[in-house]
Amino acid sequence: MLPGACQARHTFGNGWTISVVAGPENSGLHGRIGQDTFEVAVIRPNGNMLEDVIVWQTPVQITSLMHLIEML
Repeated sequence: MLPGACQARHTFGNGWTISVVAGPENSGLHGRIGQDTFEVAVIRPNGNMLEDVIVWQTPVQITSLMHLIEML
């Protein structure tokens, strides 16, 4: 993990995983600590990530995404 960045990761009962990261300005991450924006990766049960990360997500958008993943 990059200095000053944060990450949360959760694996659902169906095997899908969500990883949420944010970092300081110029960190290369597409989410900013203190601006309530995050970069999200969704990982399939087989360990492969979806094609691309989902950038600049708000907590409300992440919660909605988590509900969708939970229903897969």
